[in-house]
Amino acid sequence: MSDYDVIVIGIGTAGETAAGILREAGKRVAMIDHGPVGGTCALRGCQPKKYFVVNSHLVAETRALAGHGVGQPATTDWVALQRFKREFTDPVPQGTKRSLEEQEIDVFVERAKFTGGGAIVLGESGRELRAEKYLITAGARSRELPIPGGELAATSDDFLELERLPSSMVFIGGGYISMEFAFVAALSGARVTILQRGPRVLPLFPASLVDPVVEEGTARGITFVTDVEVTGIERGGRGYRVGTDAKGDFDAEWVMAAIGRVPNVEEMGLEATGVGVSGRGIETNEYMETAVPGTFAAGDCVATKQLAPISDMEARVAARNILSPGSQRVDYGLIPSVVFTYPQMASVGLTREEAQAEGHTVVVKTGRGDAWPNYRRIGGATVYYETVVEERSGRILGAHLTSPSAGDLINVFTAAIRGGMTADELREVPWAYPTYASDVKYMV
Repeated sequence: MSDYDVIVIGIGTAGETAAGILREAGKRVAMIDHGPVGGTCALRGCQPKKYFVVNSHLVAETRALAGHGVGQPATTDWVALQRFKREFTDPVPQGTKRSLEEQEIDVFVERAKFTGGGAIVLGESGRELRAEKYLITAGARSRELPIPGGELAATSDDFLELERLPSSMVFIGGGYISMEFAFVAALSGARVTILQRGPRVLPLFPASLVDPVVEEGTARGITFVTDVEVTGIERGGRGYRVGTDAKGDFDAEWVMAAIGRVPNVEEMGLEATGVGVSGRGIETNEYMETAVPGTFAAGDCVATKQLAPISDMEARVAARNILSPGSQRVDYGLIPSVVFTYPQMASVGLTREEAQAEGHTVVVKTGRGDAWPNYRRIGGATVYYETVVEERSGRILGAHLTSPSAGDLINVFTAAIRGGMTADELREVPWAYPTYASDVKYMV
């Protein structure tokens, strides 16, 4: 007889979401995590990052209003900000464990390893557990920099724990993690350089959105260096020297690498189970089931896009298929994404090229909203929008935004697209006015 109906490996947003659904359905559930309990989003990602984002963006907006009713421009007190963030993160592990136990979910803070006999052995206690079904939600971590001196580069985890802000920083990689943290650092007073291997930063976002953000970053003192290969890192002077193939050396007090994330699947014994794993993560089907019947996976450890909303969605699908096999398929068709630079970038649905490739005849509306009253009131801001509408039906197919409020506005477009709204219908909504959301009527 099995100890549990389901064992979940990994206690983060995906694992907690699934475990809650399973327990509510009356299943006997155990969760295992090597700790600290809480997952990337709560401890090392979305939530703590937003403390730094909100502070630095508020400082930027306050400075923009200096002389327009605001007297003393704000500055970032990094020590106080770090203390404020830890008021949120420090209680997470114990609070999460307590919440799960109150749901009568057994929690084991140990490492988990599959055995060849269809069980899990706990690393520290040696205890063996069995379940009818398993769900792997082990998350991911920063990819190591494979160059001489690569071990000297810090990670995004380290950035979020800095006791003070270094005077100069080099970020290796031009993805969303580097971009977000680079803007936080620059707006807080550091001298920042981003080194990107390819021809432009954020290559997965439309250039029309990224270019205004790069212009804004350059104006705020960020140096963007593209088409550059980092060859090594060494200690030097008061910090580090980052060598490149053809664009010289870059000195900084602190260096961070953000070149992607890798799934936490090593030392879990998956090779003994038959679960398929690629360089991108655990392979699953549309029901979030692995190649081993009864073993599911969800979240950042899966070979899909690593976003908290995707983790939650995959976890819900996995849990429902554990309860009722084959009952729900995962759908990646409409997932909004946001990059919390200043201004923010956000995107949902189809681009012009994607819509045309699917056979749609579209009308694309683009424009700038810098002079709109909402943004004049905050001292001016960079605002760009690009919306894709099917010509025949008028249905909104996609929205791509750059603005200080892009992260919130994209949710309006996500709901509109999901509901099949037309551009005319969205324009005629009696929006509360004047609000940032009311500006969407000008964008379609």
